[in-house]
Amino acid sequence: MLAKRVIPCLDVRAGRVVKGVNFSGVQDVADPVALAKKYNDEGADELVFYDITASVEERKLFTRVLEKVAEQIFIPLTVGGGIRELDDFARVLGCGADKVSVNSGAIADFSLIGRAANKYGSQCVVLSMDVKRVNGKFTLFAKGGRENTGIDALDWAERGVKDGAGEIVLNSIDTDGVKGGFDIEMLQRLCERVDVPVIASGGAGKTEDFVELFEKVPGADAGLAASIFHFDEVKIKDLKARLEKEGIPVRIKRRKDMVDLNELKFDEKGLIPAVVQDYYSKKVLTVAYMNRESLQISIEEGKTCFFSRSRQKLWRKGETSGNFQHIVSITADCDLDALTVEVIKEGPACHLGTDSCFENAVWVNPEYKPFSLDALYELIKGRKDCPKQGSYTTYLFEKGLDKILKKVGEECTEVIIGAKNGKEEAVFEIADLTYHVMVLMAQQGITLADVVDELAKRHVVDVKVKQEKMK
Repeated sequence: MLAKRVIPCLDVRAGRVVKGVNFSGVQDVADPVALAKKYNDEGADELVFYDITASVEERKLFTRVLEKVAEQIFIPLTVGGGIRELDDFARVLGCGADKVSVNSGAIADFSLIGRAANKYGSQCVVLSMDVKRVNGKFTLFAKGGRENTGIDALDWAERGVKDGAGEIVLNSIDTDGVKGGFDIEMLQRLCERVDVPVIASGGAGKTEDFVELFEKVPGADAGLAASIFHFDEVKIKDLKARLEKEGIPVRIKRRKDMVDLNELKFDEKGLIPAVVQDYYSKKVLTVAYMNRESLQISIEEGKTCFFSRSRQKLWRKGETSGNFQHIVSITADCDLDALTVEVIKEGPACHLGTDSCFENAVWVNPEYKPFSLDALYELIKGRKDCPKQGSYTTYLFEKGLDKILKKVGEECTEVIIGAKNGKEEAVFEIADLTYHVMVLMAQQGITLADVVDELAKRHVVDVKVKQEKMK
């Protein structure tokens, strides 16, 4: 199960964080820049920034405050308020947002969701819904909860997901600011209708409300709250500790001697290159890209998850082919803008069925002849497939299995004798034994990968333990 997210929300009006009850009675709280830094340092998983009067005032979102907030944090930032056209997406993303939340703008022009998803990817499009019960029906409201649209909220959510929304924030007007708990019934009904991440908003008053949310609504991916975090009624660190104690998976800050994920430098598209390397052979298998979400999933699941630039979506390596890559370690370079991911792989790494994506030789320096066990094995196998007159290896293959087994037995004895005479002689005899064992392998059709896989089965990598060590 993926870790549940804890998300503080900054409702901003005239450059200040404010808070009300049932979307009314708004009061001044704090400076958004200072709060944003506080939540980043305390371990919040994401931050939501709403310019709550942009839509009703029919103006564009204030970007000056947004830019200052984005400068203070390294966690994903979702921004909403006054998003009515594609240019608004571009402007907000350009100010440092990772996702854009659209509410009233989508009600006014539903095509905005699909157009934004096609241009920026579904992962950037968050459908935010302000919902209230009207005559027993979950009804969608616009303009900060001020305008009843008469639209069935569940139908609206389903339609939005089909058109390309990659995430939904459900703001329950009925429970907002009351601190009596999340709207469990409304959330359960919504999660039954959509298959994208759902963020619960409205009603959190204490730690137990988050526990109840994730236990009663397994489909909820995150809990969003404002005032209980703003006024330190609940501390994010303590909340996560309680959730973990209750068996609910959460992201906990990693060890201080390791790079914090927030320090990594993603490019302007929110991506970072990841060089995938075989843990045993150190061979480069592929180069792919990760965004913050796919990197977090990779850490949580212990298997590689990437972001496809062509399809603009997350993809887990092996989810269709079964060729999973189990992560041993993730290392950042000196500039923190590229990753090396060491893996123990199941099957080919390349979609073409080859061991590595790097199989096409471009140039080989004739003055440098690198040696490896892989190269030796291929040479030995070549002598079997294409016999060469006068080759000792060819001679062994021609004599057959019994001859090869006899030589392996003789070399085992030589290793024992050589080891008695010191390191130098032992190394010489072990090299002879290694060569003859590889001849036996080639004769039997056994590859080095087969042996590595068998050793890997005995060297079980406990992913959970490794993740704990990484935290």
